[in-house]
Amino acid sequence: MIDRMDRATFIRTEVFTKLTGINHLSVEIPVFDEFVNPSVTLPSIGGASQVYIILQDQQEQKNDVQTFCAPRFNLSLTVRIITTWKTVGSKILCEDIGDTVFNLLTDSRGISKINGIEQVELVTAQSLSEETVNEFAFSKILILNFIKNG
Repeated sequence: MIDRMDRATFIRTEVFTKLTGINHLSVEIPVFDEFVNPSVTLPSIGGASQVYIILQDQQEQKNDVQTFCAPRFNLSLTVRIITTWKTVGSKILCEDIGDTVFNLLTDSRGISKINGIEQVELVTAQSLSEETVNEFAFSKILILNFIKNG
């Protein structure tokens, strides 16, 4: 029997693997697990001074629909796409990368592109802006639910 940590590790690893090598405008976008690695150079894409993806919060719960063969679980994960800008920017870049992320994980009908995951549901998609004195950022936050048997 698989314990909770194994399912959590499974989905994080699979999503990280699917997103590693993602690129936009022929530039590879780094993917981080929880925290940005300061030794990784963050690329500039489409006018944004920095672009990167972070896998964040995670939850697990039993699915309301159970099978006879194995328990069924909802494994949710937050994927945050961040673009930072100096004085002028656009959230379109963030939105486009968010669409690419989603399309790498599921098809248009919610069927998972990850082996061992039956379905991927978009729980929430949120756009967020933040600013400091010298720069501002746009984030596309995707909370995804992965349905897994066993």
